[in-house]
Amino acid sequence: MTIFRSDCSNCCGLCCVAPAQLAVQGFPEDKPAEIPCVHLDDNQRCAIHAGRSEFGYQACHQFDCFGAGQWITQHLFDGEYWTDSAETADRMFSAYRHWLPRFEAAALLEAALPFVGDEARCSLITRMAALVAPDTSIDVVASDPNSLRRETLALIHSAMLAVDPGV
Repeated sequence: MTIFRSDCSNCCGLCCVAPAQLAVQGFPEDKPAEIPCVHLDDNQRCAIHAGRSEFGYQACHQFDCFGAGQWITQHLFDGEYWTDSAETADRMFSAYRHWLPRFEAAALLEAALPFVGDEARCSLITRMAALVAPDTSIDVVASDPNSLRRETLALIHSAMLAVDPGV
């Protein structure tokens, strides 16, 4: 069972507000970043969640924040919502952009754990912990999500090579 699982009931709809939604990504129309989706209700919940694919929101149906949304809402912001103030919204959206790629990378590392040896497993677990640690003194790659993804995949590849050099 993964520890990087989204729980929308403990989030404030960050994925429906913070990022832009582009039609080319699987949305029915473009939505600028930091503007709420038209289907976000007053409680910051998706009003069409059960049928979002039928409404043209295929990208939402496939999206997973890997727990970043609820972690930001509950742990970093102690249950605050982006609707509480403009300052809170700015800080939460910035946190979302910062932490989402780290939770995605940590989830990738966790998924690789069953396929690597014990020594590599310890290395991957250490890296997972560093990625999601709120201590900014821990060295975690540049903020560029693509660099983070490349580094994570390279780490997984080298860990798998230790088990099977033919990978």
